[in-house]
Amino acid sequence: MDNNATELLVPLKIAHGLHARPAAMLANAAKAHKGAVTISCNGKTVNAKSVVALMGLGTHFGDNLAIHIEGDGAEATGDTLMDLVLSGLGDPIADAPAPEAELPEKKEDKPAESKPQGDALPAFAPGADAVVTGRSAVGGFAAGPVTRRVSATADLKKDGDGAETERARLASARAAVIARLTNSADGSPLNPVAAAHRDIVDDPALIEAAEAGIAAGRSAEWAWNEACREQAEALATMADARMAERAADMRDIAGQVIAELSGKGATPGLAALPAGSIVLADEILPSEMLGLSAGHIAAILMRDGGPTSHAAILAAGLGIPTIVAIGSDADRIPDGAPVIIDAKAGSLTVYPDDAAFAEALSKVAAQAEKRETLRAAAKRDCYLADGARIEVFANLGHSGEGTLAVSEGAEGCGLLRTEFLFLDRATAPSEEEQLAEYQTIADELGGKPLIIRLFDAGGDKPMPYLPLPAEDNPFLGLRGIRVGLAKPELLHAQIRAILRVKPYGVARIMVPMVASVSEVEAVRALVEEESRKLGREAPIEVGAMIETPAAAVTAAQLARVCDFFSIGTNDLTQYTLAMDRGNPAVAKDVDALHPGVLGLIRMTAEGAASDRRTVAVCGGAASDPVAAPILVGLGVTELSVAPAMIPEIKGLLETLTLEQCRALAEKALKADSAAQVRTLDKGSATA
Repeated sequence: MDNNATELLVPLKIAHGLHARPAAMLANAAKAHKGAVTISCNGKTVNAKSVVALMGLGTHFGDNLAIHIEGDGAEATGDTLMDLVLSGLGDPIADAPAPEAELPEKKEDKPAESKPQGDALPAFAPGADAVVTGRSAVGGFAAGPVTRRVSATADLKKDGDGAETERARLASARAAVIARLTNSADGSPLNPVAAAHRDIVDDPALIEAAEAGIAAGRSAEWAWNEACREQAEALATMADARMAERAADMRDIAGQVIAELSGKGATPGLAALPAGSIVLADEILPSEMLGLSAGHIAAILMRDGGPTSHAAILAAGLGIPTIVAIGSDADRIPDGAPVIIDAKAGSLTVYPDDAAFAEALSKVAAQAEKRETLRAAAKRDCYLADGARIEVFANLGHSGEGTLAVSEGAEGCGLLRTEFLFLDRATAPSEEEQLAEYQTIADELGGKPLIIRLFDAGGDKPMPYLPLPAEDNPFLGLRGIRVGLAKPELLHAQIRAILRVKPYGVARIMVPMVASVSEVEAVRALVEEESRKLGREAPIEVGAMIETPAAAVTAAQLARVCDFFSIGTNDLTQYTLAMDRGNPAVAKDVDALHPGVLGLIRMTAEGAASDRRTVAVCGGAASDPVAAPILVGLGVTELSVAPAMIPEIKGLLETLTLEQCRALAEKALKADSAAQVRTLDKGSATA
């Protein structure tokens, strides 16, 4: 073998094989090497710098990846790639393959437009009262007339005007799409879908295939469409439903670049439709969802697609009731037909009887009126009925979300999950990159508090450029601040970035997975060191996440070195109950309302009281309307919740007094189980 080449055989130990995220991570790491990098598996050899090609290998848990690297630095690159693969490429290391995901049931093998007209069933007519079923992707209720969305089929010019001209046209169109994806329509740079699409638009395998078509005399439009179509067909035939549904991403990317080539620009998305629309389409592409705000679309119905498609995932994040895989019955629903949708059941009624439709519309109107009333009221600071102040903040994960949170009534950000900057990449983010993101979010919040959690690595959030030793129990090993203190160069850079956010006093630092006073003291020493280097004299608050029973029990000691506490109920619950929240065998019992967990929350509040430290909850329990009054009754004075839940949580708390919350909390502490807590009479708080 050439001295400037190396070969490796590495086992793949992630449950779903090389799906989009790990494939992108591996491809980005391979791109850092100047020479050729190929990977062979299942009888295929592909360019390792191509996300699309890696996904097309159809890998599974336990497959061996034969990696071949050429050029200077091949051995060092080999070490990097081996560490990446062995660490899981951003996915947890598994002991076995994931259960087979079912492909959506196909009620027709071919799209409606390819069927002979004589085979088509007649359209539903007024009075039909027909029940149509599909698969539930996002639960919810809606009613109203359908707006059919028909995808225009482009009539592509086949022959080009010369290879040089067509290559230049394709490069220009791709650059325009990449620029748009980098600053997506909702102002949120590089949200996960836009980031994935950007990588694929810049994928060397697609570009190579398209340029081969151009060299054969085809137009840029034709060549690009053929390259994307071939990849879409390859993905669609895969047995794994998650991979098969990514064919929609390829069709989406084909359309975006072709729209630029034709001079039409991006096709208007769902955000351009009238508010309250019930959208019916063969398939909603991910790019059509960009810029869409919560509440704008009443429901989404898809003839095809699946519940784990990118569009369905985005709809879930916006709370839009969605039914997919309706099949040929979707072709029978006329534009403007009235429907009643029960998305949780995966069913809709077309042309319901007048009385049922009127009742459904009344229900929708009542829900909308209540929602708008709560949203309007949520603009105010939150006070209990007796005047006790309870702050309601938002949990955020990306820039762009701050504006939405403020519009929903957020009084600040109680948890910024900075992992979005550290995950799914081959190298650590720079100080400047971090500062730009933190400052953008601070600006979106308009001077409201921004609590930034230091990167929380390990456990279920491995970082491939930060190889950690294999652990039998990763959730009990190097996690949270333990990793930061073990790898101080990353921690120093993040602390410097946070310290530079303006205006001073807005940003606060939160330390994850604290188990001892010494860990917080170590972080404080780093903060003081970096403040001196930056010449910053203004103090910055440093708080601890209470996620371990040890932290809850020693809250009084921690309060002496912390400015605030924030309870992460998700991890605190799993550590208290000794149940892995990701294990389906026990996950249903991992409930923060277990009296044992509530007791630790009470202990935390009592420990904080002597030093007058704020106690917040930023875990999932804060967004739970059943849990929120109990948390307040236990001594919590700040809740950090999902932005969409802010109006409901504020509206609920404003109807209660502190004494009512305390009475409910006392009953919860004396209950036998979380299930019993959830059945407590709400009268315990409202009587």
